[in-house]
Amino acid sequence: MTRTPPFQRYVALGDSISIDEYPALDWQEIHNLARQEPGLGAASLLYRNDDEAWPEFRAQDLRTLCPGLEFDTLAEDGCRTAGVLDRQLPRLGGGDARPTLVTLTVGGNDLLQLLGSGQPPERAHADDVVRRTEQILDRLGELLPHRTVLLGTVYDPSDGGSMIMGIPLGPAERAVLDRVNDGIRTLAKSREQVILADIHAHFHGHGVSAPTPERWYWRHMIIEPSARGASEVRRLWLEALAGRISTA
Repeated sequence: MTRTPPFQRYVALGDSISIDEYPALDWQEIHNLARQEPGLGAASLLYRNDDEAWPEFRAQDLRTLCPGLEFDTLAEDGCRTAGVLDRQLPRLGGGDARPTLVTLTVGGNDLLQLLGSGQPPERAHADDVVRRTEQILDRLGELLPHRTVLLGTVYDPSDGGSMIMGIPLGPAERAVLDRVNDGIRTLAKSREQVILADIHAHFHGHGVSAPTPERWYWRHMIIEPSARGASEVRRLWLEALAGRISTA
């Protein structure tokens, strides 16, 4: 009997946690390569593993587990929640009834914009990010009726510290980050089509507090994932999908 794949389409939405650029730059520097290797971002690895770079994930990718899968990557560097709503979702089209997997990493750039604005962070700012994330999920329900969404929390490269990229992180800033992540967790828990990928929890302890081999962020820009970081996001997505697809 032919096994029907659980997904026929994979769409990557959101920000640079999902893209190839920074993991590729990291890998190029680590291995002293003349050019960048393609396909080392989290979304690309979930779709098709690089067996030479990450042999432990050989055959543990969507291309293998869901033959014939279509892959659309719409994630963008620097994208905020409004950008997903205004730019990325309209590119999906509508009326696609195929079983579709969506990964969504968003919210971090909203918070960085707030931190860089000089205005005191408030509870309402966090609520705005969560509200727009909820709007994204609602719109996905309209565009992709048979979707499964892996919804990521926002990681903290400071590992709970007092500074990130020269920006002080006090109690108010931490409260906003916590409120955004709590809101994301609540959204995932309240919707049966949404699965939480708790990137914040998985990455804790692998930021500025970690020695270099265990740091999962790009050394030249601590807010971006390294090659290892991208693979760890992919690992988290695969673990979240356990039971939905067979990785045996």
